[in-house]
Amino acid sequence: MKRYYIFKDGMMIGSTATRENASDMIRSYQKAETHPFLKSEFSIIFGEEEIIPYESTRKKRQRTIEGFDR
Repeated sequence: MKRYYIFKDGMMIGSTATRENASDMIRSYQKAETHPFLKSEFSIIFGEEEIIPYESTRKKRQRTIEGFDR
């Protein structure tokens, strides 16, 4: 699934489905900032989320028995 990831000072704070929603989220964070010298840097990265599941214990045990996992 393609998403827009929002970062504040290098730390991810959220993700949205559209660029417009990402811009709106950044604007709301910017409005909440009060001190002019302590302004944060925001960035947007467009990418695809990939979920990598854990390897099952059965496969892991089999790889160890076969000598692949040393």
